[in-house]
Amino acid sequence: MFEPLISQLKALFETSAQTGRQQSSITSLGWNVRDAATSLRAAQTALARAKAEQHQDRNRLRQISVSIEDLENRARNALLKGVETLAREAAEAIAVLEDEKAALEAAILKFDEDLLTLTDQLHRAQGRLRALKRGERTAEVRQQIQKAQSLGAVAGQSALVRAEHQLDDILQEQERNQLADRAFAELSPAERPEAVIEKLADADCGDPVRIRANDVLGRLKAELPLLIETDK
Repeated sequence: MFEPLISQLKALFETSAQTGRQQSSITSLGWNVRDAATSLRAAQTALARAKAEQHQDRNRLRQISVSIEDLENRARNALLKGVETLAREAAEAIAVLEDEKAALEAAILKFDEDLLTLTDQLHRAQGRLRALKRGERTAEVRQQIQKAQSLGAVAGQSALVRAEHQLDDILQEQERNQLADRAFAELSPAERPEAVIEKLADADCGDPVRIRANDVLGRLKAELPLLIETDK
């Protein structure tokens, strides 16, 4: 009675070498992994259903044993009372139940062995699926890295190479600007007369070219007596 279910479960795990070969495409790999996950979920459902039916059969076996024991006791009482007709009917019912019990015990024993094998296959399939998912993630990351490093269709260079060239250009331009600023700062006084004039003005050689803090402070100090006089 369990043979169709056993065949269905086994078919979910039996795959040929050709089916096991993964295609190089990441997209196809994703499809295959999802198909494998779907098949595995179906196998888990089928196995759970099979274990539930096995549990029901064990309950049925216990009920049969109880019924046989009850009928035997009643048949003995019928024989003691001389009601052989009823005792024979009980014996016939017991014979039917014992046949069913023997067949059910054999089926349960056989299916217990199958369940052990199928459960082991399910666990190994789950491990293979987890490994496939890890491999899929690795392949996706590697593909993105290779895509960044591969030759671009427009410029003939990868995005990384183009970015590296752009960074080099920026750094070189910044270096040129720094050198220019340094060269300007190192110009001789003859090439920067305004700097010489400013230095002479700071040394009180001629009129100042800009307002100095010392001049402002001196003016404020000179105004203090006037402010005090006004307050009086």
